Amino acid sequence: MFADHCTELLLKEELDASTASMSKYWISDLQCKIIDECLQLHGGFGYMDEYPIAQMYADARVQRIYGGANEVMKMLIARTL
Repeated sequence: MFADHCTELLLKEELDASTASMSKYWISDLQCKIIDECLQLHGGFGYMDEYPIAQMYADARVQRIYGGANEVMKMLIARTL
């Protein structure tokens, strides 16, 4: 719901920086948690490049860095509180 709400705000050009930071932080963190669980289900095969889960794991991890590290997002959010 929050991601959909942020998408609507973006399309209306009403998305502010703090809400965008919250969205980026929460969604990328959740993505990493979900992919980590999937990797656990695949066991050792999850680290082999032949399986899609290995690429998903690498992509999910780098999402925490793209567009500003999640630690920076936390500081931007804290400034608005």
